[in-house]
Amino acid sequence: MRETFDLPELDLSGSHLQNIVDDDDNPWLTLGIMDNIEDPDLLREWGRMLDLQTRVLGPRETAWLRSKGFGRDSVGVIEPGSGDGNFGAFLSRSFPDTPVYGLEANENLVARFDAASAPRNYGIDICTVGVDPLPERLGVGFDQCILRFVLQHMSDPTPLLKAVYEALPPGGQVFVIEEDHSFFTGGGAWPPYAAATDAWSRVYEAGGSDGAVGRKLPALLTDAGFTVRDFDIVLRNNVEMGEDFLELFTQASRVLHHTRPDLLPGDVLRSIEMRFAEDAERHSSAFVATYPQILLRATKP
Repeated sequence: MRETFDLPELDLSGSHLQNIVDDDDNPWLTLGIMDNIEDPDLLREWGRMLDLQTRVLGPRETAWLRSKGFGRDSVGVIEPGSGDGNFGAFLSRSFPDTPVYGLEANENLVARFDAASAPRNYGIDICTVGVDPLPERLGVGFDQCILRFVLQHMSDPTPLLKAVYEALPPGGQVFVIEEDHSFFTGGGAWPPYAAATDAWSRVYEAGGSDGAVGRKLPALLTDAGFTVRDFDIVLRNNVEMGEDFLELFTQASRVLHHTRPDLLPGDVLRSIEMRFAEDAERHSSAFVATYPQILLRATKP
């Protein structure tokens, strides 16, 4: 059972959130916490987070993708929500014979892409999928799509999913990697984990991201026209992951603090960082806690 941790209460009834929902300048409805990131400190923390997600989670994810046919005989893969290209470049190196086309709406994230060191089979175009036409260079063809930690940051994933459905040929495949905060769970009282997960859910809710999108994936993909072929819930844990688990939740807390310091104040962040550091020697034997990933594969009939 998840332990609670005292943090400021959210006010979800105020005009601020209503103004976000009604924002006509946001046609893609990317109302989550990654929307319009431009603060240099926040961009830096996101860069560290994206690098960490690739390094810590990427090998297991690519193994799952490979086992499900990702890249197999594929003419190309589109990657909406590619961010700064960290994961896309890693994925392209893992599948060197498969062209991967990153598509990202946030110009500030694309500006961080290191094109000079990226593999030859990877690149990023600025594109709001579901609103903008796809770049002309994609005319060479693609038959697969990867959506990694994208749908959680959309108030309504349907326009994106329908655009992907229309763009893929019959038999095309979409692979989704997501999270679901409802599967954050721990055995034994572990205050820094309780504080980090509580803040994660609070900041997501306040910012319009959906921390429970994982369990909704089958319905979302089906409603968009796809046929779901595989659906896996994977509970990574601190016993298995060791220090990587501590680093992941510590860095997530830093991102959350820079996103909403009113909901994750600096003193709470410092407490989380300090307690995780203090528990580094014994956490894998004294506590059990999870990081949930949801993995889905679907096809276009």
